[in-house]
Amino acid sequence: MMRPTALLLAATLAALPAAGIPSVASARDLGVRGATWPVAEPDLLAQIEARLIEMERSGALARLEEEARASARRKLEEPDPLPGIAPATRERSRLWDPAITVARDIRTADGALIAAAGTRVNPLERTTLVRDLLFVDGRREAEIAWALAHEDESGRPAKIVLLAGRPLDLMRQYRRPFFFDQGGRLAARFGLRFTPSLVEQAGTRLRITEIPVENRNDPGSEAGTGTEGKE
Repeated sequence: MMRPTALLLAATLAALPAAGIPSVASARDLGVRGATWPVAEPDLLAQIEARLIEMERSGALARLEEEARASARRKLEEPDPLPGIAPATRERSRLWDPAITVARDIRTADGALIAAAGTRVNPLERTTLVRDLLFVDGRREAEIAWALAHEDESGRPAKIVLLAGRPLDLMRQYRRPFFFDQGGRLAARFGLRFTPSLVEQAGTRLRITEIPVENRNDPGSEAGTGTEGKE
């Protein structure tokens, strides 16, 4: 015996044609009603291609390419200087802790745990700073001369990092690598505002020292003679 629900569903389906709802068998093509038009939106890629062909024929594309190359050369020869830097006026020294706290587990590719979340990691506990870092304004001759003459206690030359100036010109002139702190990331991390600044290892921390030098070609920026004791 069929359940009441099944009987009700069967009766409803049987009554559909009678209620004016067409069945699948009685469905038919009613044709097209109303006017239709083809898609008139232009092809974006075709427009771009046509524009590029036009620019190539007129020489505009070649001019844009040359301007881009010239701009890249200028940025390479003389990157944007770090804003807000100034010559050091007195010797000051402070200690900087490079330790970080791991936010999440660090594992190797095979899943071995290197450092658990919350672990405090100091890279200077496992390695050493190979060479001192000298941050200078490459536009000041006195700072460049001072940096070139600097050696650490082992007689090794320091790594010179410019916060302003023309690194490629200096490399061609002195036949020695000059680096540039692009975007001021290192200066921001170390909190540098004055040049020259010497960064050297002091145990498990880094000592950052601002050292004034006199620029004979720029009397207005001559460094003072005051000093501040080291930590």
